[in-house]
Amino acid sequence: MKGAAMPSIIYLILESVDYALSIAGPSFRDVKTLLYVPFLLAEIAIVAVVSISAIRIVLLDERPRFFRFSKRELKYILYYIGFLLAWIIPGLLIGVSTSLVFHSLWLAPIPLAFFLVAIFFTLRLSLVLVGVAIDRKISLRDSYAMTLGPQWALFISLAMFGVLFVAFYFFWGLAIGMLESEYFNSISFFLLWPLGDIFTYVLISVVLASLYSAAYQSGEGEAHELL
Repeated sequence: MKGAAMPSIIYLILESVDYALSIAGPSFRDVKTLLYVPFLLAEIAIVAVVSISAIRIVLLDERPRFFRFSKRELKYILYYIGFLLAWIIPGLLIGVSTSLVFHSLWLAPIPLAFFLVAIFFTLRLSLVLVGVAIDRKISLRDSYAMTLGPQWALFISLAMFGVLFVAFYFFWGLAIGMLESEYFNSISFFLLWPLGDIFTYVLISVVLASLYSAAYQSGEGEAHELL
């Protein structure tokens, strides 16, 4: 909580400003457009700070600080943006195949399959982010090799959490739309969505730290057997 407190507050402020610009009227539409990229970069920076803090707490038992930003966070941001760009193609496939579900529910496994495959390979390569967080050089090839024996329990857990979060956001948004309540809509935008995002970042970071720990211990065991 201490490591995520200040980033969460900043994130809540950003979301509040974004919401205020959304309801301010057409005259502020250009302002929101101009602020889109700065807000996106600020959100990515918050992801980096929260994720690095969570990973270092789990793996290094480091005492968290309220907020810090250094070259480590900047490097994490660059890798994170790389992962986001890599998700463009899977995202398009998921989006296109999701539209098929409206024609037949029997086609629902198609977007789910694209999502699970993308999650699987992301998990296999994501130890590079853990390496940045703990100041250890881990390349994409190293990450893929370290997870050669996939940690299926962690993969299934991450996939299940991902599906549950998507389902929760979808059904909550559907309920808000049906209720047509400005109060619940404001609560969701100002509080529920931002805190849900922060919780998701922390959860994914803990999963990655656990994957790294399992992969590292597995590698140590194999090296010991060879000796």
